[in-house]
Amino acid sequence: MQAQLYTDLDRRKILFLVEEWESREQFERSLGTTKINTIVAAIELSSEAPVVRVDSVERDEGVHTLALHRQRAEDSSDS
Repeated sequence: MQAQLYTDLDRRKILFLVEEWESREQFERSLGTTKINTIVAAIELSSEAPVVRVDSVERDEGVHTLALHRQRAEDSSDS
């Protein structure tokens, strides 16, 4: 869905890549040989061991969820 690349303004050698995918399946299909080889090459050129994380979100909820939790908190404080 989108990809963003960030750099640390104080330590310019630090990069942070965030990719957002519609599904786990789409993410896995995107991991072709070219992409994997590019990632491995970047890791091999790093002067420090990189941190690689893959985070997964099970549910995507909107602001209505906050309102629901707020109402529950108010109800429990009234008791």
